[in-house]
Amino acid sequence: MAQVVGTISLSHSPLWNLAPDPATGEPGAEFVESVEHARGILDSLRPDAVVIFGPDHARGVFYDLLPPFTIGIERVEGVGDYCTPKGELPLATGLAKAIFEGVTKRGFDPAISLDMRIDHGLTQVYARLVPHLDIPIVPVIVNSGCPPLPSFERSYDFGNAVGEAIAESTGFERVVTIGSGGMSHWPASIDAYDETITPEWRDFLIHGRPRVDEVEAGRVARAQALADGNATGEVADGWDTALLRRLAADPATLRTLDGEDVVGLAGPGACELRTWAAASAAWGGELAWTAYESVPKWITGMGVVASLAPVKAAI
Repeated sequence: MAQVVGTISLSHSPLWNLAPDPATGEPGAEFVESVEHARGILDSLRPDAVVIFGPDHARGVFYDLLPPFTIGIERVEGVGDYCTPKGELPLATGLAKAIFEGVTKRGFDPAISLDMRIDHGLTQVYARLVPHLDIPIVPVIVNSGCPPLPSFERSYDFGNAVGEAIAESTGFERVVTIGSGGMSHWPASIDAYDETITPEWRDFLIHGRPRVDEVEAGRVARAQALADGNATGEVADGWDTALLRRLAADPATLRTLDGEDVVGLAGPGACELRTWAAASAAWGGELAWTAYESVPKWITGMGVVASLAPVKAAI
């Protein structure tokens, strides 16, 4: 029988990949060091497969059909945005099917994809924690940016069902769950109900599936200009660090978060913490280690939580 042997969740940012990793003392360096510790934790857990909960940024899921949860069960391909892995990735098909069957039995009705495309919302974290891309994954897209969103409570309970389904499965004995996203940030809107977006962008959010590759160069160019400039993003570091303290005491805190409060205090990008809720619930144990750095240059509060503490804490 399979077993969830640990969990790791961390922030992602497209701007992180658009320049070499920062040198010691530069913004982002402490976070990168923390992620290296997290990678060491993953290695020590010796997983046969990883289940990655992450968001999509209008590259794989659109308002033409918008499920709250989508499980890739046959083929998964990285879009390659922001210098993340491009092309087919190893997928733990048997485990993915077992998870789908298990969560369905427990009252959840996720969508499935036999040919899933995933963007940096999943691939950046996967590549940072598994640099050789050699551990099979089960990709799970949690809708975190295109309202209506699943509640934090529903996301946590879904993750709990995933953990129970993993425990019933066979074929991959050691599984690590990963959450990708957050913490506080105010990204460009992918909300089709947002009255401030242009009609052209709204049309893309609904009908843009065939045009993803066509517009990708422009999206990356805008991000690169931001990375090369002097602009910074708003980061609610006080909110972020307070939440990490609460999670260290009780990971189920993620189940109690109110979506409107999160947006108001930490921005719509913090809605991606639904992925942490699912990953932590699938693990079902304590979070022994947290790390954090506010990185306005990357427009995000960059945090890490893990089920094990590294030998030497990064911060």
